Amino acid sequence: MKTQILVNVQVHESRIAILEDGKLVELLVERPDQRRMVGNIYKGKVERVLPGIQAAFINIGMEKRAFLHISDVARYEPFADSETDEDEDNNIGRKRRYRSDTRSMDIRDWCKAGEDILVQITKEPIGTKGPRCTTEISLPGRYLVIMPGQKHVGVSRKIKSKQERYRIRKAIRDIKPEGFGLIGRSVSENQSKEVLENDLEYLLKDWENIRKKADVLDAPAQLYRDMGMVAAMVRDLFSSDMDEFILDSKTEYEHVRKYVNKVVPDFADRVRLYNDSTPIFDAFDVEPQIENMLRRKIWLKKGASIIIDNTEALTAIDVNSGRNVGKGKTYEETLLQVNLAAAEEIVRQLRLRDLGGILVIDFIDMESEKNRETLMRTFREAMADDRAKYRILPMNEFGMVVMTRQRVRQSVIERISDPCPTCGGLGLVFSPVTVIARLERWLMRAAKSKKNSFLIVTHPVVAEELIAEGGERLRDLETLYRVRLECFPDGTIDPDEFSVLDANTGEELTDDFIA
Repeated sequence: MKTQILVNVQVHESRIAILEDGKLVELLVERPDQRRMVGNIYKGKVERVLPGIQAAFINIGMEKRAFLHISDVARYEPFADSETDEDEDNNIGRKRRYRSDTRSMDIRDWCKAGEDILVQITKEPIGTKGPRCTTEISLPGRYLVIMPGQKHVGVSRKIKSKQERYRIRKAIRDIKPEGFGLIGRSVSENQSKEVLENDLEYLLKDWENIRKKADVLDAPAQLYRDMGMVAAMVRDLFSSDMDEFILDSKTEYEHVRKYVNKVVPDFADRVRLYNDSTPIFDAFDVEPQIENMLRRKIWLKKGASIIIDNTEALTAIDVNSGRNVGKGKTYEETLLQVNLAAAEEIVRQLRLRDLGGILVIDFIDMESEKNRETLMRTFREAMADDRAKYRILPMNEFGMVVMTRQRVRQSVIERISDPCPTCGGLGLVFSPVTVIARLERWLMRAAKSKKNSFLIVTHPVVAEELIAEGGERLRDLETLYRVRLECFPDGTIDPDEFSVLDANTGEELTDDFIA
């Protein structure tokens, strides 16, 4: 499989596309007013402590206060020098499996209103919620993650070889400084002890700078900003599995090239500058795939489709066979083919849209238990490449799969779009006939007034319905309510709204008029 990273840099926006065999699987968007916060470290001030929910709100100098839960409070008493394996390369926000039960802890024992506190962002603001933070500080490098104040030693589970894991763990234990925990990331595989030591030295310098700033700056203050989106992509993803890293900005290209020469010089020839006149995302056929990402309905082969609906509580994904009659010998085999194709596309859409939280997938129900097992095995295998943490529950009796996927920021669609100003994000507006029925109810309530001549201003689609067939609907309303009506189309008014004016004075009649 050929994997490429494309970087498009514009004046007010930067985009990164990850392609697998030419197919878009991940899209990251960064704007000056939406720079990512996860990984940033702040010297904050505790504003409120809420023992009822065992949490505190921290002022970090932003409009929204950061949320600190008791489960994210570090306990820096000496830990056992554990050697457990890690689930993820970047340790930010990880719940320590060796911490005591948080139900026996009290947030008031760990922070008080007015105190200064060092916190790191683990989840960006989403909707009305502020960022989530932790006092368990961790700094990711190219090969290692350091955790100040701890003794933990770990190795990424993505390194499969037991012998290699043992070698890395031993190397980490040999170089681990007092007062720090260390984790070997997946890219530390086959790296020498000297390479790991150089990465550690770089991280220790970062931590020393953070400590110096914390000593002199008053809260709230930002002490550390994680790498920009492009540099972080090099740090976290650029490995032997990556075939090309192509950028259309000479400035970013020089930065990336310099960083790659420093940390992975063997891969420097995979970084190249794109300078063709055709925009980079057009040249690699990325723009049409981004436009398709915004659609609610995604077509599969031979008429099948999946529909993705986002709600406040969860994301619902429905699989439809549509016109697909399949090549299977039986109807059950046809359903399996549709479900397998849908499973692959759903996994791609989860990564591409960066959907998180609770997800409910309604596959087409199959009677065969063997086919259900085949579907779940395929789905889990496809999810194995997802960088986000996730949990998949067994398929229930209705053919539905409930899963959770890590959510640390708004989905891509939420970042690049706003709710429709007409429908408010509902996705529906009243039909013209419904708007006319609402107008008639307005006239019913206005019948008690002495006014009998009105100007009706509506969207052109509604106006067209009113005056269709010689204005029959308008005449019917005039006859029934003994009024004189004139209709004016206005393209600036919402399709499901209307205004009524006094025909004699031109005054707009509000609800107070008919109250």
